Amino acid sequence: MSVAVIGTGSRAIVRRLRAAGIAEVSVYEPVSAGEASRSPVGRQRRTPWTASRRWLSRDDRPVPRRLVDISELVFDEKGDHWLIHSAGNEPAQARVVILAADTTRRLRAGAASESAHRPVGALPETPSGVRLPVTGRAARTLDAAWSHAPVTFRGIATHGFPNLFFVGSTEPAVEEPRVAQSARVDLIATWVRALQRQSGTRIEVRASTQHEYHRRLDPTSSTRRPGRPKPHHFDITVAADRHSDHDYAGPAVLDLPGAEYPVIATLTGHIDPIDGRYHWYGRLDPAESTALPEPTRASALLVVPGRAPAAANLTERDPWGNLRVTGIGTPPFALEA
Repeated sequence: MSVAVIGTGSRAIVRRLRAAGIAEVSVYEPVSAGEASRSPVGRQRRTPWTASRRWLSRDDRPVPRRLVDISELVFDEKGDHWLIHSAGNEPAQARVVILAADTTRRLRAGAASESAHRPVGALPETPSGVRLPVTGRAARTLDAAWSHAPVTFRGIATHGFPNLFFVGSTEPAVEEPRVAQSARVDLIATWVRALQRQSGTRIEVRASTQHEYHRRLDPTSSTRRPGRPKPHHFDITVAADRHSDHDYAGPAVLDLPGAEYPVIATLTGHIDPIDGRYHWYGRLDPAESTALPEPTRASALLVVPGRAPAAANLTERDPWGNLRVTGIGTPPFALEA
């Protein structure tokens, strides 16, 4: 299982992964790091007892280190791996991506820009220090998921972005003590080890776990030691385990009187045995940093690319700020024959 550590100061992360039995680790550092940045691991300790120049332990084996400016991260749902884009190079692949502290800060560097609706694969110029675009499941960007504020579980992962972990603070202006980052590294290594041990290809924090964590979050408890990881916090799966619980998941446009909102629609439906009509329903997530409107009784249309508009009803806003949508009749998505 391949793990990519992106950013400087990765020595502690690599050592902790090696201690957990993760052998296939690569490090990506910005070009600005140059040769001044020491190799994360692999420097031989020479003592009178190491005249044969052997490595003292498996933790000291050299790790591939690449000097490259990462411009974008895109999750490949078919292969359950991350595509690591850099200007002028073919995308590299890694099953798991761990963002070091300096790279984590790039996720919120500056205001959210047009990346939420930029075509996937269009590589912007991304020198060190500017915001790093990240696209997760269903083509949803991290900018959209964090439109109001970063939403994570224990600061290490966000639902909708599998196999991606954060080491540093998600707020660029916040400087954290090393002990906080060390605690995150330990948690991340534990879950990456669990993914490898269970021969899974995808690990993702559960939406309910993330929601409950924020509901109970006490801003004064930052010094409290976090509890031990529990199996129900994350879903570890392979492709064969994941059965689609929806008929359509992808981009759409919510058309209201006087305004249109790009959304990510997750929809399904069934034929009602009483009235014999097709009832469809689902959830609308914002596709950009713009917040969705409040539920209204005004006429609404939901438009899926390549399909005719379908009349929709906005029923309520869920605890995560998304909209519940329902409709009767021909759905906005294609039905299987």
